[in-house]
Amino acid sequence: MSGTTLKVALVNTNRYLHPPVVPAGLEYLVEPLEQAGHPVEVLDLAFAEDPVGELVRFLDAVRPGVTGLSVRNVDTGSFSTSLFFLDDVASLVDAAKQSTGKPVVVGGSATLCAGEALREYVGADHLVTGPGEVALPELVRSIQSDPASAPAMVDGWSRGIIPGACHPRGRSIDYAPYLEGGHPVGIEFRRGCDWACRFCVERKTPRFTRDRDAVLSEALSLAEAGVGMAFLCDTEVNQDLDGTHALLSAIADEDLGLKWSGYFKPTPFDPLTARLAARSGFEGVTLWVASVDLSGGDAPYGAREVTRFIELCKAEGTRVAVDLLVGYPGESDESIERAFALLAGARPATVGVTAHIRLYETTPAAADAARAGGRLVGAVEDNPSLLKPVFYSSVDPDWLKEKIGGDKLFVMEGESRTVNYQRI
Repeated sequence: MSGTTLKVALVNTNRYLHPPVVPAGLEYLVEPLEQAGHPVEVLDLAFAEDPVGELVRFLDAVRPGVTGLSVRNVDTGSFSTSLFFLDDVASLVDAAKQSTGKPVVVGGSATLCAGEALREYVGADHLVTGPGEVALPELVRSIQSDPASAPAMVDGWSRGIIPGACHPRGRSIDYAPYLEGGHPVGIEFRRGCDWACRFCVERKTPRFTRDRDAVLSEALSLAEAGVGMAFLCDTEVNQDLDGTHALLSAIADEDLGLKWSGYFKPTPFDPLTARLAARSGFEGVTLWVASVDLSGGDAPYGAREVTRFIELCKAEGTRVAVDLLVGYPGESDESIERAFALLAGARPATVGVTAHIRLYETTPAAADAARAGGRLVGAVEDNPSLLKPVFYSSVDPDWLKEKIGGDKLFVMEGESRTVNYQRI
């Protein structure tokens, strides 16, 4: 088999459409695989009425040597609208195996939530955790050389990314149904995060940065494909101010005609960042805040940083949507009340309140919840890997609604299927 060239089929399995999300991570795999000599065919199942049937027909026609399934989420992550996706993914893995008789690889952002347990649950032969641009071609070469010895698990974080790669966008995926309603399309500048938030699956992951010119080239291809808004899908846009300033300045100077959105953290942030964000087309930004951090002496930010962030953005005409997590294990009611009072005074555009924390085996929050006590809800039995949704809450919902006091600034996440950028 070492003398053959393996054709690779890439499949987007994410069919959750609230909102529809272009599979940018899958698009980032096409160029590296083709550069490594592997022809690539792509199937997008997002809008499929018969996903298994469409997959089988596609694979029967393409006849790949390797099938890669991109898995965006294990579940919705929302207590009120909890949906579990891996049973559907397992059906697709089984169909791919039956159709091709060839290895099936899974990867995507869901691997931040679980590794080997996820691979076993869906029945895949191989799983790539983290970035796949280097790791997947490497795995395909290993399968090509000796399928029996190819590793079941590949750590993409240790392989990294290709900083200068210019990924052609809109070539493999039909953007038209995604763009209806003005939804943004993701583009990446940085991968990973060095913060250590105990509830976050992206905590303490290696940080990689793409070349600025490559990002600008990709943004231009999005604009040419008819995209009106780009979502800068870094963990947080402002991970370092020098790099953020350079990118935002370049975007503003290019005048691509795109609007932008993205997640920010309260610090580091300064007047220049706010000004450049507005100049480059950020009409709205999302700020992630945990109420426990506002009361913790060892937290990386506090009330002052959150208030300053909102004030600086509002001064530039940029709307701020706050994602507020409340009720972390061990947090007091007074801590939550202080967060509500702070945000009620600062008046961002909207505050989405999350009071149920999704627990994952890859984060310390599960152990923190066990120590603190409180309510565990969901698949609490026979689910040691926490693949199936388990949520922790220490907050009484009636108390929470009373403390919000009917202020329309605050929205309980899960009560509707809108997300932050849609609300502003």
